[in-house]
Amino acid sequence: MVSGMAVGTTRGKRRLGRFIRPIRERSGLNAEEVAAKAQCSRQTVSRLEAGDHLPRQPLFRKLLSAIGATKEERVQALQLWEVADASSVEHAAHLSANYQRFRLDEQEAAVERTLDTVIVPGLLQTPEYATAISNGAMRMLTSERWARLAASERRNRQRLLTRQRSPLELHALIDEAALRRMIGGPEVMAAQLDHLLTAATWPNVVIRVLPFDVGSYGPLSGPMMLLHFPEEDDSDSAYVESIVGVEIVAESSDVAALIAVWDDIAAAALSPKRSMEIIKAARESLRNHGPRARVAKKSP
Repeated sequence: MVSGMAVGTTRGKRRLGRFIRPIRERSGLNAEEVAAKAQCSRQTVSRLEAGDHLPRQPLFRKLLSAIGATKEERVQALQLWEVADASSVEHAAHLSANYQRFRLDEQEAAVERTLDTVIVPGLLQTPEYATAISNGAMRMLTSERWARLAASERRNRQRLLTRQRSPLELHALIDEAALRRMIGGPEVMAAQLDHLLTAATWPNVVIRVLPFDVGSYGPLSGPMMLLHFPEEDDSDSAYVESIVGVEIVAESSDVAALIAVWDDIAAAALSPKRSMEIIKAARESLRNHGPRARVAKKSP
């Protein structure tokens, strides 16, 4: 579901605020004095340092001048600003506040671990598959346009896996049911399974399948995403998804519990090599659903 709500605080904003505050303190100016020099409100300065607000770049540059940031500090501050800027998430205006937060966290993460029990994880979806899922969820969308934008949003998100600088490391647990569920028709599913086989060859992607015979293994209600960040003092975060959208797991104890659950489930998953065999088998089964197969069935 989409929303016009502000994203609020994010890791990127808080990291930027922690960077700016000591520079401002070194200048000897308080927030009100900085605001006067930059021609903005004192609350803007205070909220920037608290990680609750991100000024637009022209004002941010004025603030850097007001606090006497060095050339090197300005370069670094602008890099941090870019990371914290919600507009870096494509189609952000059509995303819920929680999903925007997830996308911003995901951009900063070094490692992502996912569990998907019904569909292929978003980071590995083809555009056609993503569109088919959105078309099937039309009643839950508050913007009719979103179904048309879903494929583009997925492509934007998937660039994290192929970016030149520190590509995101993905460990995906996928239930066999997701491989067998016919979404978008045989051709869409065939292309989706082919993409999984290709992605599995990438050095930063590990795909493991939970076969039918593993039985019950934990939460079966929807996807789970666990994010690990490069900074040693930055704790992991967790998100879960249901029919009403993405939810943030706020309590650190709950995040730790979900990580333990993921580890337990991963222990029951097939090896990457065996998983590829399952995906290939699912792909092979689609040959009986293709156009040639249908023509053959009609032939006397």
